[in-house]
Amino acid sequence: MQRISDQTWNTAVGYLAAFVFAGITGFALGATFSTGCALDPQNAPFGCAEFLLSRYQTMIAAVIAAIAVFPVWRQVRLQGMQTDILKGDALRQRISTIGKMHNDLVKKAQPLREQLQLYPDHVDSVSYWAHDAAQHVDSCLDFVSGQKSLKLDGKQIAMARTDLIAKLTKLSRALWAMNWDVYLEDGDGLDDEEKAKFQDEAAQAEADLEMTIGAALKSLGAVRSATFDDITHARTKLQTLSESLLSRGE
Repeated sequence: MQRISDQTWNTAVGYLAAFVFAGITGFALGATFSTGCALDPQNAPFGCAEFLLSRYQTMIAAVIAAIAVFPVWRQVRLQGMQTDILKGDALRQRISTIGKMHNDLVKKAQPLREQLQLYPDHVDSVSYWAHDAAQHVDSCLDFVSGQKSLKLDGKQIAMARTDLIAKLTKLSRALWAMNWDVYLEDGDGLDDEEKAKFQDEAAQAEADLEMTIGAALKSLGAVRSATFDDITHARTKLQTLSESLLSRGE
């Protein structure tokens, strides 16, 4: 449906007012000179014009009311446009902020991705690799948790980021378990049962490591995808608002 511009509305209201005024004047003059209306001194002591005004007062009042309402309607319409302008500014800010968060995450995750993709074909010493990989994982985990604390995520991003944090936490624990004897200095102060427990955890962590890495990389991709979708959705809403404002301003 095509919107009517302010200029068109102003012109239409002006024509309507002129039409009403000319109609009343014409009827009054025509009726007076042609004796078309009965001049009843009781009902119209001031002539035919008064008679016509009295006869069509409901219609005239309705027209005047319509003309009087127009400025109020126009003000409401302008307020709606101002609200849309504020919404547009908020969307631009969101697009900029989420876009920066997305770019920062890509930069932060790239070294982690490269490190994880070395396993298992390009790893000579699993222990040394696990130590280096754990540092990348923990650094990325802190970064992702920091982005979540900004509370700028949409619903899909929030779900994807929560899953990524869970996957990175699990991977961090697995890498730690694989080097538990290094971190705990060969298990000094632990009894045999505790050492056996850590050894079992390390063995299970290494057995599941490829699957754990794959899940973390997949979750990382899901966050990037959800962020891109959020930006695309915001841009679509911004375009719709811009087109609406443009059509109303014509």
